[in-house]
Amino acid sequence: MASRAKVVKGATGKSAIRAQVAQKRRNRNLMMAAAGVVFVLLIGFVVYLNVRRAQPVVGETVLASQGNIHIDFGSPSPLVYNSTPPTSGPHYGNLVGWGIYDEPQRYEHLVHNLEDGGVVVYYQCPEGCPELVQELKDLVQPYITQGQHVVMVPNDPNWSINGGPALHQDMGTRIAITAWQRILKLDEVDSGKIRSFIQKYQGVDHHVPGIG
Repeated sequence: MASRAKVVKGATGKSAIRAQVAQKRRNRNLMMAAAGVVFVLLIGFVVYLNVRRAQPVVGETVLASQGNIHIDFGSPSPLVYNSTPPTSGPHYGNLVGWGIYDEPQRYEHLVHNLEDGGVVVYYQCPEGCPELVQELKDLVQPYITQGQHVVMVPNDPNWSINGGPALHQDMGTRIAITAWQRILKLDEVDSGKIRSFIQKYQGVDHHVPGIG
Protein backbone atom coordinates (compact mmCIF):
# COMPACT_ATOMS: atom_id res chain seq x y z
CA MET A 1 0.00 0.00 0.00
CA ALA A 2 2.83 2.38 0.85
CA SER A 3 4.41 1.75 -2.54
CA ARG A 4 1.14 2.46 -4.34
CA ALA A 5 0.71 5.68 -2.36
CA LYS A 6 4.14 6.82 -3.47
CA VAL A 7 3.26 6.14 -7.12
CA VAL A 8 0.01 8.09 -6.86
CA LYS A 9 1.79 10.95 -5.10
CA GLY A 10 4.49 11.01 -7.80
CA ALA A 11 1.91 11.03 -10.57
CA THR A 12 0.06 13.91 -8.91
CA GLY A 13 3.32 15.88 -8.60
CA LYS A 14 4.08 15.40 -12.29
CA SER A 15 0.57 16.50 -13.22
CA ALA A 16 1.00 19.64 -11.13
CA ILE A 17 4.29 20.42 -12.82
CA ARG A 18 2.77 19.89 -16.26
CA ALA A 19 -0.12 22.14 -15.29
CA GLN A 20 2.28 24.85 -14.14
CA VAL A 21 4.27 24.60 -17.36
CA ALA A 22 1.09 24.78 -19.42
CA GLN A 23 -0.11 27.81 -17.44
CA LYS A 24 3.21 29.58 -17.94
CA ARG A 25 3.01 28.82 -21.67
CA ARG A 26 -0.52 30.25 -21.82
CA ASN A 27 0.56 33.35 -19.90
CA ARG A 28 3.53 33.83 -22.22
CA ASN A 29 1.30 33.44 -25.29
CA LEU A 30 -1.20 35.94 -23.86
CA MET A 31 1.57 38.44 -23.18
CA MET A 32 2.92 38.03 -26.71
CA ALA A 33 -0.57 38.45 -28.16
CA ALA A 34 -1.15 41.57 -26.06
CA ALA A 35 2.20 43.02 -27.14
CA GLY A 36 1.29 42.32 -30.76
CA VAL A 37 -2.04 44.12 -30.36
CA VAL A 38 -0.33 47.13 -28.77
CA PHE A 39 2.25 47.22 -31.59
CA VAL A 40 -0.47 47.10 -34.25
CA LEU A 41 -2.39 49.87 -32.47
CA LEU A 42 0.74 52.02 -32.29
CA ILE A 43 1.48 51.53 -35.98
CA GLY A 44 -2.13 52.35 -36.80
CA PHE A 45 -1.95 55.52 -34.69
CA VAL A 46 1.24 56.67 -36.43
CA VAL A 47 -0.31 56.00 -39.83
CA TYR A 48 -3.42 57.92 -38.76
CA LEU A 49 -1.36 60.93 -37.66
CA ASN A 50 0.61 60.92 -40.91
CA VAL A 51 -2.55 60.70 -43.01
CA ARG A 52 -4.18 63.44 -40.94
CA ARG A 53 -1.13 65.65 -41.30
CA ALA A 54 -1.15 65.13 -45.06
CA GLN A 55 -4.74 66.33 -45.32
CA PRO A 56 -5.14 70.07 -46.00
CA VAL A 57 -7.04 72.26 -43.58
CA VAL A 58 -10.55 72.80 -44.96
CA GLY A 59 -10.58 76.01 -46.98
CA GLU A 60 -6.83 76.45 -47.37
CA THR A 61 -5.22 77.21 -50.73
CA VAL A 62 -1.89 75.75 -51.85
CA LEU A 63 0.27 78.01 -54.03
CA ALA A 64 3.33 77.47 -56.19
CA SER A 65 6.63 78.46 -54.63
CA GLN A 66 8.11 81.75 -55.83
CA GLY A 67 11.52 80.91 -54.44
CA ASN A 68 13.35 82.14 -51.39
CA ILE A 69 16.01 84.59 -52.58
CA HIS A 70 17.19 87.30 -50.20
CA ILE A 71 16.85 90.96 -51.11
CA ASP A 72 18.26 94.10 -49.50
CA PHE A 73 16.46 95.18 -46.37
CA GLY A 74 13.91 97.90 -47.13
CA SER A 75 13.72 97.18 -50.85
CA PRO A 76 10.50 95.95 -52.52
CA SER A 77 10.11 92.47 -53.90
CA PRO A 78 11.39 92.33 -57.51
CA LEU A 79 8.34 90.28 -58.49
CA VAL A 80 4.64 90.40 -57.76
CA TYR A 81 3.67 87.89 -55.09
CA ASN A 82 1.14 85.30 -56.24
CA SER A 83 -1.12 85.77 -53.21
CA THR A 84 -2.12 88.49 -50.80
CA PRO A 85 -0.64 88.18 -48.27
CA PRO A 86 2.31 86.31 -49.82
CA THR A 87 3.31 82.77 -48.92
CA SER A 88 6.75 82.55 -50.56
CA GLY A 89 9.14 84.56 -52.69
CA PRO A 90 11.89 87.18 -52.27
CA HIS A 91 12.38 88.35 -48.69
CA TYR A 92 14.76 90.05 -46.29
CA GLY A 93 17.53 88.14 -44.57
CA ASN A 94 16.23 88.67 -41.03
CA LEU A 95 12.98 87.85 -39.25
CA VAL A 96 10.18 89.77 -37.61
CA GLY A 97 10.21 88.75 -33.95
CA TRP A 98 7.59 86.16 -33.09
CA GLY A 99 4.70 87.91 -31.39
CA ILE A 100 1.64 90.13 -31.73
CA TYR A 101 1.93 93.51 -33.50
CA ASP A 102 -0.50 96.39 -33.64
CA GLU A 103 1.39 97.99 -36.53
CA PRO A 104 1.79 96.56 -40.06
CA GLN A 105 5.00 94.80 -41.09
CA ARG A 106 6.53 94.47 -44.56
CA TYR A 107 5.49 91.43 -46.57
CA GLU A 108 9.14 91.04 -47.60
CA HIS A 109 10.02 90.73 -43.93
CA LEU A 110 7.27 88.31 -42.92
CA VAL A 111 7.92 85.90 -45.80
CA HIS A 112 11.21 84.97 -44.12
CA ASN A 113 9.21 84.03 -41.01
CA LEU A 114 7.21 81.62 -43.16
CA GLU A 115 10.38 80.08 -44.56
CA ASP A 116 11.59 79.53 -41.00
CA GLY A 117 8.52 77.46 -40.18
CA GLY A 118 6.34 80.34 -39.05
CA VAL A 119 2.63 81.01 -39.36
CA VAL A 120 1.47 84.60 -39.82
CA VAL A 121 -2.06 85.60 -38.81
CA TYR A 122 -3.23 88.75 -40.62
CA TYR A 123 -6.39 90.74 -39.98
CA GLN A 124 -7.85 93.59 -42.03
CA CYS A 125 -10.53 95.84 -40.58
CA PRO A 126 -10.79 99.26 -42.30
CA GLU A 127 -13.60 100.32 -39.98
CA GLY A 128 -12.07 98.70 -36.90
CA CYS A 129 -13.01 95.35 -35.37
CA PRO A 130 -11.81 95.29 -31.74
CA GLU A 131 -13.77 92.15 -30.81
CA LEU A 132 -12.35 90.17 -33.73
CA VAL A 133 -8.83 91.37 -32.96
CA GLN A 134 -9.19 90.37 -29.31
CA GLU A 135 -10.49 86.93 -30.29
CA LEU A 136 -7.45 86.43 -32.50
CA LYS A 137 -5.08 87.66 -29.79
CA ASP A 138 -6.62 85.28 -27.24
CA LEU A 139 -6.22 82.42 -29.73
CA VAL A 140 -2.66 83.24 -30.81
CA GLN A 141 -1.10 84.29 -27.49
CA PRO A 142 -0.80 80.76 -25.99
CA TYR A 143 1.30 79.63 -28.99
CA ILE A 144 3.61 82.62 -28.60
CA THR A 145 3.87 82.07 -24.84
CA GLN A 146 4.98 78.50 -25.59
CA GLY A 147 7.72 79.85 -27.84
CA GLN A 148 6.14 78.70 -31.08
CA HIS A 149 6.70 80.44 -34.42
CA VAL A 150 3.60 82.59 -34.79
CA VAL A 151 3.12 86.25 -35.72
CA MET A 152 -0.12 88.24 -35.61
CA VAL A 153 -0.19 91.49 -37.54
CA PRO A 154 -2.66 93.89 -39.23
CA ASN A 155 -2.91 94.09 -43.01
CA ASP A 156 -3.53 97.67 -44.20
CA PRO A 157 -3.86 98.39 -47.95
CA ASN A 158 -3.25 102.09 -47.22
CA TRP A 159 -0.07 101.61 -45.20
CA SER A 160 3.06 103.28 -46.54
CA ILE A 161 6.31 104.74 -45.25
CA ASN A 162 6.89 108.49 -45.56
CA GLY A 163 4.16 108.85 -48.16
CA GLY A 164 5.63 106.24 -50.48
CA PRO A 165 3.71 103.54 -52.35
CA ALA A 166 1.35 101.30 -50.42
CA LEU A 167 3.23 98.37 -48.91
CA HIS A 168 0.22 96.12 -48.38
CA GLN A 169 -2.62 95.08 -50.68
CA ASP A 170 -6.28 94.33 -50.03
CA MET A 171 -6.65 90.74 -48.79
CA GLY A 172 -10.29 90.59 -49.86
CA THR A 173 -11.24 89.18 -46.45
CA ARG A 174 -10.94 90.07 -42.77
CA ILE A 175 -8.59 87.24 -41.76
CA ALA A 176 -5.78 85.46 -43.60
CA ILE A 177 -3.49 82.85 -42.04
CA THR A 178 -0.35 82.06 -44.00
CA ALA A 179 2.37 79.42 -43.96
CA TRP A 180 4.93 78.63 -46.65
CA GLN A 181 2.89 78.11 -49.87
CA ARG A 182 -0.34 77.90 -47.85
CA ILE A 183 -3.08 80.43 -47.13
CA LEU A 184 -6.40 80.20 -45.31
CA LYS A 185 -8.84 83.11 -45.64
CA LEU A 186 -11.77 83.65 -43.28
CA ASP A 187 -14.39 86.33 -42.72
CA GLU A 188 -14.86 85.41 -39.05
CA VAL A 189 -12.74 83.77 -36.38
CA ASP A 190 -12.97 79.99 -36.76
CA SER A 191 -10.85 78.82 -33.85
CA GLY A 192 -10.91 75.18 -34.96
CA LYS A 193 -9.57 75.90 -38.44
CA ILE A 194 -7.02 78.44 -37.21
CA ARG A 195 -5.67 76.08 -34.54
CA SER A 196 -5.52 73.22 -37.06
CA PHE A 197 -3.59 75.42 -39.50
CA ILE A 198 -1.11 76.60 -36.86
CA GLN A 199 -0.57 73.12 -35.44
CA LYS A 200 -0.15 71.61 -38.90
CA TYR A 201 2.38 74.08 -40.35
CA GLN A 202 4.08 75.82 -37.43
CA GLY A 203 7.66 74.63 -37.05
CA VAL A 204 8.00 73.09 -40.54
CA ASP A 205 11.23 74.56 -41.92
CA HIS A 206 11.36 75.35 -45.64
CA HIS A 207 14.98 76.34 -46.24
CA VAL A 208 16.57 74.90 -49.33
CA PRO A 209 20.03 73.53 -48.41
CA GLY A 210 22.68 76.11 -49.26
CA ILE A 211 20.06 78.79 -50.08
CA GLY A 212 18.20 81.30 -47.94
